[in-house]
Amino acid sequence: MIEGAVLDIDGTVARGRKALPGALEVLADLRERGIRYAFFTNDNQSPIAKWVDKLAGMGIQAAADEIVTSALVAAEAVAELHPSRRVLAVGNVGLLEALAAKGVELVEWEEADRAEVVVMGKDPAFDQQRLAVVCRAIWGGAEFVATNDDPRVPIADGFAPGTGPMIKAVAYATGVEPLVTGKPSPWAGRMAARILGVAPERTVVVGDQLATDIAMGRAAGMRTVLVLTGSSAREDVESVPEGHRPDAIMPSIADLPGLIDTWEAEVA
Repeated sequence: MIEGAVLDIDGTVARGRKALPGALEVLADLRERGIRYAFFTNDNQSPIAKWVDKLAGMGIQAAADEIVTSALVAAEAVAELHPSRRVLAVGNVGLLEALAAKGVELVEWEEADRAEVVVMGKDPAFDQQRLAVVCRAIWGGAEFVATNDDPRVPIADGFAPGTGPMIKAVAYATGVEPLVTGKPSPWAGRMAARILGVAPERTVVVGDQLATDIAMGRAAGMRTVLVLTGSSAREDVESVPEGHRPDAIMPSIADLPGLIDTWEAEVA
């Protein structure tokens, strides 16, 4: 029944730099069942190599091609939609490396007026000056692409602002809404399916956010499971239309093997 799994990281498999209880056992169980899985994070700051090391530090062994970030998805989309166009990248090393790997021509901040596309992620150096530069580029006709617009992300002791607040500041000032390519966009679902090589109807998405993880899975035709160890709570499910709700809600990822057993029993 289930042959592939797309697993969110922050708030689902880990919190901060620690794996959540039961996560390691669940990953071992999936391997034993022959279920392929990939980690999908809307983080856009860290390069893949850093995510491999971070997961390894938690005891989670993951190959580079088993990890997808919103920076990778944005780079894929920009290379396809805007080939040979000059790009101003607003973000950290993860976004810069992803764009460079796709052969995208990047412009420096000093020549931002030459930019034909603005690709924006979470920029630790973002301030009023950079806000003004980005807005001028968009006012000048540059296309506006965003890696993701998550309002907040889970961290070890609570939450931190996500990429969304920066994206919203630019959108509000320019009156231009960006093309958002990370979860839950079709771009994200397509990349997840391609990496796994598993039919959507035989894939389950497990995540902690209704608006990103669950929405992406639903749009891609995958089964969806919401865990309650991150951003969304059980009562949040009641506030969304029935067609946008997850197929199942679990206290944590530790409950995934039991859920898969139940699904398999239903079709046996």
